[in-house]
Amino acid sequence: MQTVPLSDLVARVDLGLTVLCGAGALDRPVRWAHVSELEDPTPYLVGEELLLTAGVRFPSDVPAYVAGLVSSGVSAIGFGVEPEYPTVPATLVEACEAQGMPLLEVPPSTPFLAVSQALGAVLAEIAVREQRMLADSQRALTRAATRVRPVESVLTTLAVVLNCRADLVDATHAPEDVSSLVARVASGTGPRSASAQVGEDHVTLDPVESAVLVVRRPAPLSPAERAVVAVALALLGLLRRDLESERGQIARLAASALLRAEVSGVEAVLGAGPYRVVAGQSRADYDVLAQRYGPLVSKGEGGFLALVAAGLGVSGPVGVSSPVDGSGIEGAAAEASALLPRALATGEPALPASDLSSLVDPVAARAFARRELAGLLGRPELIDTLRAWLGQHGSWDRAATVLGVHRNSVRHRISHVERLLGRDLGTADARTSLWLALTWLD
Repeated sequence: MQTVPLSDLVARVDLGLTVLCGAGALDRPVRWAHVSELEDPTPYLVGEELLLTAGVRFPSDVPAYVAGLVSSGVSAIGFGVEPEYPTVPATLVEACEAQGMPLLEVPPSTPFLAVSQALGAVLAEIAVREQRMLADSQRALTRAATRVRPVESVLTTLAVVLNCRADLVDATHAPEDVSSLVARVASGTGPRSASAQVGEDHVTLDPVESAVLVVRRPAPLSPAERAVVAVALALLGLLRRDLESERGQIARLAASALLRAEVSGVEAVLGAGPYRVVAGQSRADYDVLAQRYGPLVSKGEGGFLALVAAGLGVSGPVGVSSPVDGSGIEGAAAEASALLPRALATGEPALPASDLSSLVDPVAARAFARRELAGLLGRPELIDTLRAWLGQHGSWDRAATVLGVHRNSVRHRISHVERLLGRDLGTADARTSLWLALTWLD
């Protein structure tokens, strides 16, 4: 059931409640207001009540009375002054102070019914607000799932709507502080999840196919927020299955492109090798290549792959593999797909081992990339934002268009990148180093 922080009731001017003690515990949740004049009401309590009493049958052993309420999980006591007592009994104030129980004075002008009605109204407001938040979040997550990079878009949207950090990781690339939890959730079977307090963050973990969704933030998730996570889990599960299926389809396409047709037939279309694989997502690029090369172009939900002549001039945001012969098509498809994020960030073709990259040892380049981007590893939404922003020469508007988010979101993420990396992205040195790192990280 929904609860209300005690502070929300205290803040209601119309109730006129006065905090006599326990001001430091006003964040306690209140589920309902319960009126009782029994000397021992504990058999009728379930916890998280605001217990209202006017002291009609005030107990003789006040410390024991308060101790019973504490053990029953009562969140606070509201004492109504008059007609029984002109002021709140000092013994009750002392006992509540000693046992950490918040005590509120209810003025004669406020009937207990008014307190109950106010609590009900606040609960109703919260319910409506959470239903609206859930509906808005569902729409936002569904829209995110239709974007160019759906998995990353869903994670970014989830992080925004819940004001949290959301990562999709596997057991071998999990953050160190939750690696054991990730391994446990990933290795289980059937419905499973975990939650824990890790440092200052409350962390929840849920499986998504072979990966684990890790959500962390300072405050625990409410039931409505858990429902938002459930929507994200369902979408991520579908997207992961589609992507895994599509990757397999793309790899099979690339590996067997020359096997499905006679080599002479491919040569009739493309000429004698070498060949390249082009990876893209633009419908216009796909239409041009499909019209020209027909069966050597394959389209899926996440984009397309095309087998083309090595000398073909290409334009637009596409990844282009190195030249290969018929035996290297599968590797060329993987290479073109890996280059596609860079192409999408710049709006221009991305080719491998060009310029400075061709002069650098690949092992050293990857080590440099991981060192430069260490603070962002495991944060794909920040890596994608940095790539798009640098690829668009620091333009907030153009980067926002590439990512499909608001320009203020780009600003917020880039400032977060600067904090995590400890770099000033306004300098040419930082931008150059990070662009090379992003290039070599691929």
